[in-house]
Amino acid sequence: MTPRRGRINVALMLASSITLVPASLFAQVRPDPIATAPDEIKEPPREQASAGIKRWIERRVRSLEDSTGDRERGVSVTAGSVISGSGFAGGLGYKHLNAFPRGIGFQVDGRVSFRRYQEYAAALGFLNARSSTVELDTADRRPGSLFNDTTLKRPGSALYVEARYRHYPQHVYYGSGIASRVDNRADYSLSGVSVEGVWQRQFNPTIGMSVRGGLLDLDVGSGTNSTLVNFENRFDAAAISGGVSQPRFFTLGTALVRDTRQQPAAPQDGTFAGIAVRRFMAGGAPDLDFTRLALDVRGYLKPFHPRGVLALRGLMSSDFTDSARPTPFYLQQYLGGSDTIRGLRSYRFQDQALFVISAEYRWRAHRYLDIVPFIDAGTAAPAMSRLSLNSVRVAPGIAIRARTDRRTIARVELARGPEGYRILVGTGPSF
Repeated sequence: MTPRRGRINVALMLASSITLVPASLFAQVRPDPIATAPDEIKEPPREQASAGIKRWIERRVRSLEDSTGDRERGVSVTAGSVISGSGFAGGLGYKHLNAFPRGIGFQVDGRVSFRRYQEYAAALGFLNARSSTVELDTADRRPGSLFNDTTLKRPGSALYVEARYRHYPQHVYYGSGIASRVDNRADYSLSGVSVEGVWQRQFNPTIGMSVRGGLLDLDVGSGTNSTLVNFENRFDAAAISGGVSQPRFFTLGTALVRDTRQQPAAPQDGTFAGIAVRRFMAGGAPDLDFTRLALDVRGYLKPFHPRGVLALRGLMSSDFTDSARPTPFYLQQYLGGSDTIRGLRSYRFQDQALFVISAEYRWRAHRYLDIVPFIDAGTAAPAMSRLSLNSVRVAPGIAIRARTDRRTIARVELARGPEGYRILVGTGPSF
């Protein structure tokens, strides 16, 4: 090899080593596409926020769907109304179902509305199965809300004593009968106590009964609504049953219920049938004794589409008196309000007997939203035999309801009755 050729070979070797080194260095520092993939597929901040909100909603929905009726102890918060016409109310409750030996517990709760309606209750006894067995409500409860109809039932028994105090400062009275006039509207206050013993027995998940009896002591006074004339100034109180004095009643009632609905708090199928009979005995005024019979029948089906539920209801109630005197006016049944004819004001028509039919088509527009056209129709009369189709009042409307898969949370309803439009806000299903 000549010196010239040797120098050329050395130069070529140096050149190749110079070009290889930067290439190897570049291969070491070049970003690895696999390692950086997670950064490249991260969700945008807006989508991350949307997913977080969705997860929060799902957690809140699950908490709403969890049943609290079987919880052994704890504090509960309620929202809705005290009774029809009370306005929006809120309340607190506390229960300890096994506070004492042998499964004896207690439960207390209270509710107050913006219109200063108040109701407080305390129960003591064997309460573990109270919410999971059929319960007949207190003797002065409205006919459309006699049963604890939004909870699943299972075999068991409950036995307890309940004391309740109520103060309703702005009750409304239009006069008795389907022909009562709206310009006769007056108000009065109703307050008093009830002390009752209650036995509840659930034979199987669909059939149960309840027996309830005790004392009902109510007093009528002047109303507090300054925009209305007081009852005693508008009407001749001496000519109205219970207008001057209010006797103390001893009551005894029983109820039998058959409920095949799978989701009572948001029913989509099945039927509900409840019948209740209650005897009212007026201490010192036997001419005011009477017996009340109530029947509540409902059905649910999906005749048109899987997302639409047709809900039907028939409600009947009648008082049978022992004399020619009618039921005391403050205990009479009535049409109007959220549980009978929604297009009428609360207590608009009251009498000895009433009949109401309601139909709703509950269209599930979204997982958490129902749109519900509905229609209510009914009438009242001095006796069941005198109910007439000629006096029926009809009120169509539409509602929007917030819901979950198993529960109706809240509802807003717009109804048009014979005397104009009404907007109602409530919690839970209408029926």
